Amino acid sequence: MAAPQRATFSNANVVDEFFTEARIEALNSELIKREIAAEQVITILPVAGQIMVSPTPPQFRVLYRTR
Repeated sequence: MAAPQRATFSNANVVDEFFTEARIEALNSELIKREIAAEQVITILPVAGQIMVSPTPPQFRVLYRTR
């Protein structure tokens, strides 16, 4: 699987992403650890878990603006 690409826009903001467990506590912990402020978050998308082949739990995909 290819590494995620960063998108650069004309106003020099860079969009980055990370995945975390689909729990509010895990999400808040990761945002604090990465020092991401609420106004930097673009969206939080739920990612369904997978039960076949290689089981994975549900996750959140977080897209945010870097500073």
